[in-house]
Amino acid sequence: MAEVADFTVALLLGGEARRLPDKLERPLGESTLMERAIAFGRSLGPLVLLGREEQRARSARYGVPFIEDRHPGGGPLPALLGALEAIEDPWVLVLAADLPALTREVPERLLARRAPGVEAVVPQHTAGIEPLCALYDRRAALRAAATSSANEGPRALLEKMRVAYVEFPEALFLNVNTEADWSQLQERYLSR
Repeated sequence: MAEVADFTVALLLGGEARRLPDKLERPLGESTLMERAIAFGRSLGPLVLLGREEQRARSARYGVPFIEDRHPGGGPLPALLGALEAIEDPWVLVLAADLPALTREVPERLLARRAPGVEAVVPQHTAGIEPLCALYDRRAALRAAATSSANEGPRALLEKMRVAYVEFPEALFLNVNTEADWSQLQERYLSR
């Protein structure tokens, strides 16, 4: 009998992408960053998309449930909290859609680190932590958010939670935000 997932994958589509417009629609090989992120998320478990209202129509073609960011422009925390309120599973695996170098090892190791008393499992590397590629106990995160201000970010939320950090190589978290990032990603992709 197949094991039933007790988590939902919440794919953050991101903000307005002013530095790299339409980055998720850019082709990389045979697919776009959005298509790659959705395929990756689906391969892990039940998937929802988190984004601004104007992203809903573009996302509809993928047949994935969509949760609207009720506070567009407010940063990733309001979008994350909207997802935590809408999702019913006890755990939410948050993944930013603009992290194309992620491998299955990252979510698998995060999921494996769940334990009694752990309220979030977060990657860390030499440059810092990755709260937008992390596993959250839904109820614990909502409790922590109740004492957070609207302008705080996910890092402030984590400071109010019991977190297990998992060490990873920084290269797995290449974030595509600029033309230079995009060039670096294409070089990496083409050199495979």
